[in-house]
Amino acid sequence: MNKLRDIGKYRLITNGDFDLCEADVFLLDSLVLIDIRNFYFDGLNPNSASGLHQLLVTMSPNKQVRPDVVFGFALAETCFRQEGFDRLRCRRIYRAVQTVVNWNQEKIDKAFDSRHPPVKRDKQWEKGKVSIPSPSMLGMDDGDPRSFIMPAYGALLHLLNLVQGANRHNGVEKFQEHCEWVREELGCVSAYARVIAAALLLGDEASKGKARSLLKVDHKRKSLGQKAWNAAWDAWFIQALDGYRLGMLVPPARLEHQSNYVGANAVLVTAKDQVWLDSITDFSVAFSPSAQKEISYPLICSTVTMRNQEAEKCLEEELRRDKLSFPEHIRNGDLIGKMSRAINNLENELNLPVRSFDVD
Repeated sequence: MNKLRDIGKYRLITNGDFDLCEADVFLLDSLVLIDIRNFYFDGLNPNSASGLHQLLVTMSPNKQVRPDVVFGFALAETCFRQEGFDRLRCRRIYRAVQTVVNWNQEKIDKAFDSRHPPVKRDKQWEKGKVSIPSPSMLGMDDGDPRSFIMPAYGALLHLLNLVQGANRHNGVEKFQEHCEWVREELGCVSAYARVIAAALLLGDEASKGKARSLLKVDHKRKSLGQKAWNAAWDAWFIQALDGYRLGMLVPPARLEHQSNYVGANAVLVTAKDQVWLDSITDFSVAFSPSAQKEISYPLICSTVTMRNQEAEKCLEEELRRDKLSFPEHIRNGDLIGKMSRAINNLENELNLPVRSFDVD
Protein backbone atom coordinates (compact mmCIF):
# COMPACT_ATOMS: atom_id res chain seq x y z
CA MET A 1 0.00 0.00 0.00
CA ASN A 2 1.31 3.42 -0.97
CA LYS A 3 0.91 6.70 0.93
CA LEU A 4 -2.41 8.56 0.55
CA ARG A 5 -3.17 12.28 0.75
CA ASP A 6 -6.24 14.39 -0.04
CA ILE A 7 -6.66 17.72 -1.83
CA GLY A 8 -10.35 18.52 -1.91
CA LYS A 9 -12.13 15.65 -3.64
CA TYR A 10 -8.89 14.40 -5.17
CA ARG A 11 -6.91 11.51 -3.73
CA LEU A 12 -3.15 11.60 -4.17
CA ILE A 13 -1.41 8.23 -4.01
CA THR A 14 2.39 8.35 -3.83
CA ASN A 15 4.82 5.52 -4.54
CA GLY A 16 6.96 6.36 -1.52
CA ASP A 17 7.22 8.40 1.66
CA PHE A 18 8.06 11.87 0.39
CA ASP A 19 6.60 15.38 0.50
CA LEU A 20 4.59 16.54 -2.50
CA CYS A 21 7.18 19.28 -3.12
CA GLU A 22 9.68 16.45 -3.77
CA ALA A 23 7.54 14.80 -6.45
CA ASP A 24 9.16 14.16 -9.83
CA VAL A 25 5.92 13.17 -11.54
CA PHE A 26 2.23 13.94 -11.13
CA LEU A 27 0.24 11.29 -12.98
CA LEU A 28 -3.32 12.45 -13.71
CA ASP A 29 -6.24 10.10 -14.24
CA SER A 30 -9.07 10.72 -16.68
CA LEU A 31 -11.54 12.22 -14.20
CA VAL A 32 -9.01 14.91 -13.27
CA LEU A 33 -8.63 15.73 -16.96
CA ILE A 34 -12.39 16.03 -17.34
CA ASP A 35 -12.54 18.45 -14.40
CA ILE A 36 -9.81 20.58 -15.99
CA ARG A 37 -11.63 20.53 -19.33
CA ASN A 38 -14.90 21.57 -17.71
CA PHE A 39 -13.17 24.40 -15.82
CA TYR A 40 -11.37 25.62 -18.94
CA PHE A 41 -14.45 25.74 -21.15
CA ASP A 42 -17.34 26.22 -18.70
CA GLY A 43 -15.83 28.02 -15.71
CA LEU A 44 -15.86 27.27 -12.01
CA ASN A 45 -17.76 24.35 -10.53
CA PRO A 46 -18.47 24.97 -6.82
CA ASN A 47 -18.06 21.26 -6.06
CA SER A 48 -14.49 21.06 -7.34
CA ALA A 49 -13.18 24.64 -7.62
CA SER A 50 -11.30 24.82 -4.32
CA GLY A 51 -9.68 21.40 -4.66
CA LEU A 52 -8.78 21.92 -8.31
CA HIS A 53 -7.22 25.32 -7.55
CA GLN A 54 -5.07 23.86 -4.77
CA LEU A 55 -4.13 20.85 -6.90
CA LEU A 56 -2.96 23.00 -9.81
CA VAL A 57 -0.89 25.18 -7.47
CA THR A 58 0.70 22.04 -5.98
CA MET A 59 1.72 20.88 -9.46
CA SER A 60 2.69 24.32 -10.78
CA PRO A 61 6.23 25.01 -12.09
CA ASN A 62 7.29 27.37 -9.31
CA LYS A 63 9.99 25.20 -7.79
CA GLN A 64 13.66 24.81 -8.60
CA VAL A 65 12.95 21.35 -9.98
CA ARG A 66 9.83 21.44 -12.09
CA PRO A 67 7.72 18.27 -11.76
CA ASP A 68 6.45 16.53 -14.87
CA VAL A 69 2.66 16.46 -15.16
CA VAL A 70 1.89 13.30 -17.12
CA PHE A 71 -1.56 13.07 -18.66
CA GLY A 72 -0.94 11.04 -21.81
CA PHE A 73 -2.15 7.82 -20.18
CA ALA A 74 -5.39 9.48 -19.09
CA LEU A 75 -5.85 10.88 -22.59
CA ALA A 76 -5.31 7.40 -23.95
CA GLU A 77 -8.00 6.06 -21.60
CA THR A 78 -10.38 8.83 -22.65
CA CYS A 79 -9.64 8.99 -26.37
CA PHE A 80 -8.61 5.46 -27.33
CA ARG A 81 -11.89 3.61 -27.14
CA GLN A 82 -12.20 -0.04 -28.02
CA GLU A 83 -13.08 1.12 -31.53
CA GLY A 84 -9.86 3.15 -31.90
CA PHE A 85 -8.68 6.75 -31.50
CA ASP A 86 -11.43 9.37 -31.09
CA ARG A 87 -9.65 12.56 -32.18
CA LEU A 88 -12.64 14.89 -31.82
CA ARG A 89 -13.24 13.80 -28.24
CA CYS A 90 -9.58 14.39 -27.49
CA ARG A 91 -9.35 17.92 -28.92
CA ARG A 92 -11.02 19.88 -26.12
CA ILE A 93 -9.43 17.86 -23.32
CA TYR A 94 -5.94 18.10 -24.79
CA ARG A 95 -6.17 21.85 -25.32
CA ALA A 96 -7.46 22.51 -21.82
CA VAL A 97 -4.99 20.31 -19.95
CA GLN A 98 -1.94 21.20 -22.05
CA THR A 99 -2.65 24.88 -21.35
CA VAL A 100 -3.57 24.72 -17.67
CA VAL A 101 -0.79 22.45 -16.38
CA ASN A 102 1.81 24.90 -17.72
CA TRP A 103 0.45 27.88 -15.79
CA ASN A 104 2.43 29.30 -12.89
CA GLN A 105 0.68 30.21 -9.64
CA GLU A 106 -0.02 33.77 -10.74
CA LYS A 107 -1.90 32.60 -13.84
CA ILE A 108 -3.75 29.95 -11.84
CA ASP A 109 -4.93 32.49 -9.26
CA LYS A 110 -5.99 34.93 -11.98
CA ALA A 111 -8.00 32.27 -13.81
CA PHE A 112 -9.85 31.21 -10.67
CA ASP A 113 -10.60 34.84 -9.76
CA SER A 114 -12.12 35.55 -13.16
CA ARG A 115 -15.86 35.42 -13.82
CA HIS A 116 -15.23 34.02 -17.31
CA PRO A 117 -13.87 30.59 -18.30
CA PRO A 118 -10.23 30.58 -19.42
CA VAL A 119 -11.15 29.64 -22.99
CA LYS A 120 -12.45 33.20 -23.47
CA ARG A 121 -8.82 34.37 -23.38
CA ASP A 122 -7.62 31.62 -25.74
CA LYS A 123 -7.44 33.49 -29.04
CA GLN A 124 -6.19 30.51 -31.05
CA TRP A 125 -9.11 28.38 -29.91
CA GLU A 126 -11.62 31.16 -30.54
CA LYS A 127 -10.29 31.55 -34.10
CA GLY A 128 -10.46 27.79 -34.73
CA LYS A 129 -6.71 27.47 -35.18
CA VAL A 130 -6.17 24.60 -32.73
CA SER A 131 -5.54 21.36 -34.58
CA ILE A 132 -7.05 18.02 -33.69
CA PRO A 133 -4.46 16.02 -31.73
CA SER A 134 -2.83 12.94 -33.20
CA PRO A 135 -1.57 9.94 -31.19
CA SER A 136 2.01 11.24 -31.55
CA MET A 137 1.00 14.47 -29.76
CA LEU A 138 0.00 12.34 -26.80
CA GLY A 139 3.48 10.83 -26.65
CA MET A 140 2.23 7.56 -28.09
CA ASP A 141 4.71 7.18 -30.94
CA ASP A 142 5.64 3.64 -29.95
CA GLY A 143 2.28 2.10 -30.79
CA ASP A 144 -1.30 1.74 -29.71
CA PRO A 145 -1.54 2.60 -26.00
CA ARG A 146 -4.35 0.11 -25.62
CA SER A 147 -1.62 -2.53 -25.42
CA PHE A 148 -0.83 -1.22 -21.92
CA ILE A 149 -4.03 -2.73 -20.57
CA MET A 150 -4.16 -5.97 -22.55
CA PRO A 151 -3.21 -8.30 -19.65
CA ALA A 152 -5.65 -6.68 -17.22
CA TYR A 153 -8.45 -6.31 -19.76
CA GLY A 154 -8.27 -9.93 -20.86
CA ALA A 155 -8.16 -11.21 -17.29
CA LEU A 156 -11.00 -9.00 -16.07
CA LEU A 157 -13.20 -9.82 -19.06
CA HIS A 158 -12.75 -13.51 -18.28
CA LEU A 159 -13.45 -12.88 -14.60
CA LEU A 160 -16.65 -10.94 -15.31
CA ASN A 161 -17.87 -13.69 -17.60
CA LEU A 162 -17.27 -16.28 -14.87
CA VAL A 163 -19.41 -14.49 -12.31
CA GLN A 164 -22.15 -12.91 -14.42
CA GLY A 165 -25.59 -14.13 -13.45
CA ALA A 166 -24.20 -16.40 -10.73
CA ASN A 167 -25.61 -15.42 -7.35
CA ARG A 168 -23.86 -18.31 -5.66
CA HIS A 169 -20.75 -20.08 -6.85
CA ASN A 170 -17.76 -21.96 -5.50
CA GLY A 171 -15.24 -19.15 -5.28
CA VAL A 172 -12.23 -21.42 -4.93
CA GLU A 173 -13.10 -23.43 -8.04
CA LYS A 174 -13.89 -20.29 -10.03
CA PHE A 175 -10.61 -18.68 -8.95
CA GLN A 176 -8.63 -21.76 -9.97
CA GLU A 177 -10.41 -21.85 -13.34
CA HIS A 178 -9.74 -18.16 -13.85
CA CYS A 179 -6.04 -18.38 -12.97
CA GLU A 180 -5.51 -21.34 -15.28
CA TRP A 181 -7.12 -19.50 -18.21
CA VAL A 182 -4.99 -16.42 -17.61
CA ARG A 183 -1.75 -18.42 -17.47
CA GLU A 184 -2.46 -20.84 -20.30
CA GLU A 185 -4.65 -18.90 -22.74
CA LEU A 186 -3.89 -15.24 -22.12
CA GLY A 187 -0.25 -15.96 -21.34
CA CYS A 188 0.42 -12.97 -19.09
CA VAL A 189 -0.61 -12.38 -15.49
CA SER A 190 -1.62 -8.86 -14.47
CA ALA A 191 -0.85 -8.60 -10.75
CA TYR A 192 -3.58 -6.07 -10.01
CA ALA A 193 -6.21 -7.93 -12.02
CA ARG A 194 -5.24 -11.03 -10.06
CA VAL A 195 -5.80 -9.20 -6.75
CA ILE A 196 -9.21 -8.00 -7.94
CA ALA A 197 -10.12 -11.60 -8.78
CA ALA A 198 -8.95 -12.74 -5.34
CA ALA A 199 -11.08 -10.10 -3.64
CA LEU A 200 -14.15 -11.02 -5.68
CA LEU A 201 -13.90 -14.81 -5.46
CA LEU A 202 -11.94 -15.50 -2.27
CA GLY A 203 -12.32 -12.38 -0.13
CA ASP A 204 -14.62 -11.66 2.78
CA GLU A 205 -17.93 -9.91 2.20
CA ALA A 206 -16.43 -6.40 2.43
CA SER A 207 -13.70 -7.21 -0.12
CA LYS A 208 -16.19 -8.90 -2.42
CA GLY A 209 -18.45 -5.85 -2.31
CA LYS A 210 -15.58 -3.48 -3.15
CA ALA A 211 -14.51 -5.68 -6.07
CA ARG A 212 -18.06 -5.81 -7.43
CA SER A 213 -18.21 -2.02 -7.18
CA LEU A 214 -14.92 -1.51 -9.05
CA LEU A 215 -15.99 -3.94 -11.77
CA LYS A 216 -19.52 -2.48 -11.95
CA VAL A 217 -20.83 -6.05 -11.81
CA ASP A 218 -24.40 -4.95 -11.11
CA HIS A 219 -24.55 -2.19 -13.76
CA LYS A 220 -26.90 -3.65 -16.34
CA ARG A 221 -26.45 -0.96 -18.98
CA LYS A 222 -22.74 -1.61 -19.47
CA SER A 223 -21.47 -4.55 -21.49
CA LEU A 224 -18.91 -6.93 -20.03
CA GLY A 225 -16.39 -5.42 -22.41
CA GLN A 226 -17.00 -1.88 -21.17
CA LYS A 227 -16.77 -2.97 -17.53
CA ALA A 228 -13.50 -4.83 -18.10
CA TRP A 229 -12.10 -1.93 -20.15
CA ASN A 230 -12.73 0.68 -17.45
CA ALA A 231 -11.46 -1.51 -14.62
CA ALA A 232 -8.32 -2.40 -16.59
CA TRP A 233 -7.41 1.28 -16.82
CA ASP A 234 -7.95 1.64 -13.06
CA ALA A 235 -5.43 -1.16 -12.56
CA TRP A 236 -2.98 0.36 -15.05
CA PHE A 237 -2.66 3.65 -13.18
CA ILE A 238 -1.67 1.86 -9.97
CA GLN A 239 0.75 -0.27 -11.98
CA ALA A 240 2.28 2.91 -13.43
CA LEU A 241 3.32 4.01 -9.93
CA ASP A 242 5.39 0.82 -9.70
CA GLY A 243 6.83 1.52 -13.14
CA TYR A 244 8.11 4.92 -12.04
CA ARG A 245 9.46 3.44 -8.81
CA LEU A 246 11.53 0.84 -10.69
CA GLY A 247 12.63 3.11 -13.52
CA MET A 248 10.60 1.18 -16.10
CA LEU A 249 8.68 4.40 -16.80
CA VAL A 250 10.80 7.53 -17.20
CA PRO A 251 9.53 11.11 -16.75
CA PRO A 252 9.91 13.06 -20.04
CA ALA A 253 12.33 15.60 -18.52
CA ARG A 254 14.70 12.79 -17.50
CA LEU A 255 14.87 10.86 -20.76
CA GLU A 256 18.31 12.28 -21.62
CA HIS A 257 19.66 10.93 -18.32
CA GLN A 258 18.04 7.50 -18.68
CA SER A 259 21.36 5.64 -18.45
CA ASN A 260 21.75 6.50 -14.77
CA TYR A 261 18.05 6.87 -13.96
CA VAL A 262 17.01 4.85 -10.90
CA GLY A 263 13.36 5.77 -10.35
CA ALA A 264 11.03 8.65 -9.66
CA ASN A 265 8.87 9.98 -6.85
CA ALA A 266 5.49 9.64 -8.52
CA VAL A 267 2.05 10.84 -7.43
CA LEU A 268 -1.17 9.47 -8.89
CA VAL A 269 -3.95 12.07 -8.74
CA THR A 270 -7.31 10.34 -8.88
CA ALA A 271 -10.97 10.53 -7.99
CA LYS A 272 -11.65 6.90 -8.85
CA ASP A 273 -11.47 3.35 -7.53
CA GLN A 274 -7.67 3.12 -7.45
CA VAL A 275 -7.67 4.07 -3.77
CA TRP A 276 -9.32 0.79 -2.79
CA LEU A 277 -7.15 -1.20 -5.20
CA ASP A 278 -4.02 0.38 -3.76
CA SER A 279 -5.23 -0.39 -0.22
CA ILE A 280 -5.37 -4.16 -0.86
CA THR A 281 -1.93 -4.47 -2.42
CA ASP A 282 1.61 -4.14 -1.16
CA PHE A 283 4.71 -3.52 -3.26
CA SER A 284 7.31 -6.07 -2.25
CA VAL A 285 10.87 -6.51 -3.43
CA ALA A 286 11.41 -6.45 -7.16
CA PHE A 287 12.57 -9.74 -8.64
CA SER A 288 14.20 -10.87 -11.86
CA PRO A 289 13.05 -13.97 -13.76
CA SER A 290 16.54 -14.61 -15.11
CA ALA A 291 19.92 -15.33 -13.60
CA GLN A 292 21.41 -12.24 -15.22
CA LYS A 293 18.92 -9.98 -13.37
CA GLU A 294 19.03 -7.47 -16.19
CA ILE A 295 15.34 -6.65 -15.71
CA SER A 296 13.47 -6.36 -12.44
CA TYR A 297 9.72 -6.67 -12.02
CA PRO A 298 7.53 -5.63 -9.10
CA LEU A 299 6.21 -8.37 -6.87
CA ILE A 300 2.72 -7.27 -5.85
CA CYS A 301 1.40 -8.92 -2.70
CA SER A 302 -2.31 -9.16 -1.94
CA THR A 303 -3.51 -7.88 1.43
CA VAL A 304 -7.13 -8.87 0.76
CA THR A 305 -8.85 -10.37 3.80
CA MET A 306 -9.65 -13.95 2.83
CA ARG A 307 -12.95 -15.45 3.92
CA ASN A 308 -11.42 -18.70 5.27
CA GLN A 309 -8.28 -20.87 5.33
CA GLU A 310 -9.27 -22.73 2.16
CA ALA A 311 -9.32 -19.43 0.29
CA GLU A 312 -5.93 -18.44 1.73
CA LYS A 313 -4.34 -21.72 0.64
CA CYS A 314 -5.89 -21.41 -2.82
CA LEU A 315 -4.47 -17.91 -3.28
CA GLU A 316 -1.00 -18.97 -2.11
CA GLU A 317 -0.95 -21.92 -4.51
CA GLU A 318 -2.08 -19.90 -7.52
CA LEU A 319 0.45 -17.16 -6.79
CA ARG A 320 3.15 -19.83 -6.60
CA ARG A 321 2.12 -21.11 -10.02
CA ASP A 322 2.03 -17.58 -11.40
CA LYS A 323 5.61 -16.96 -10.34
CA LEU A 324 6.81 -20.26 -11.82
CA SER A 325 5.17 -19.49 -15.15
CA PHE A 326 6.52 -15.94 -15.34
CA PRO A 327 9.94 -16.68 -16.97
CA GLU A 328 8.27 -18.69 -19.72
CA HIS A 329 5.94 -15.82 -20.55
CA ILE A 330 8.86 -13.37 -20.69
CA ARG A 331 10.71 -15.61 -23.18
CA ASN A 332 7.65 -15.83 -25.43
CA GLY A 333 8.46 -13.70 -28.45
CA ASP A 334 4.84 -13.38 -29.55
CA LEU A 335 3.25 -12.50 -26.22
CA ILE A 336 1.25 -9.59 -27.66
CA GLY A 337 -0.08 -11.83 -30.42
CA LYS A 338 -0.99 -14.56 -27.95
CA MET A 339 -2.88 -12.11 -25.75
CA SER A 340 -4.64 -10.56 -28.75
CA ARG A 341 -5.85 -13.94 -29.97
CA ALA A 342 -7.04 -15.01 -26.53
CA ILE A 343 -8.96 -11.76 -26.04
CA ASN A 344 -10.39 -11.89 -29.55
CA ASN A 345 -11.59 -15.47 -29.02
CA LEU A 346 -13.20 -14.57 -25.70
CA GLU A 347 -14.92 -11.50 -27.16
CA ASN A 348 -16.27 -13.66 -29.98
CA GLU A 349 -17.59 -16.23 -27.50
CA LEU A 350 -19.38 -13.45 -25.63
CA ASN A 351 -20.76 -11.95 -28.85
CA LEU A 352 -19.32 -8.55 -28.01
CA PRO A 353 -19.91 -6.06 -30.83
CA VAL A 354 -16.39 -4.61 -30.75
CA ARG A 355 -13.00 -6.29 -30.98
CA SER A 356 -10.60 -4.49 -28.67
CA PHE A 357 -7.37 -5.60 -30.35
CA ASP A 358 -6.54 -6.46 -33.93
CA VAL A 359 -5.29 -9.94 -34.63
CA ASP A 360 -3.00 -10.35 -37.65
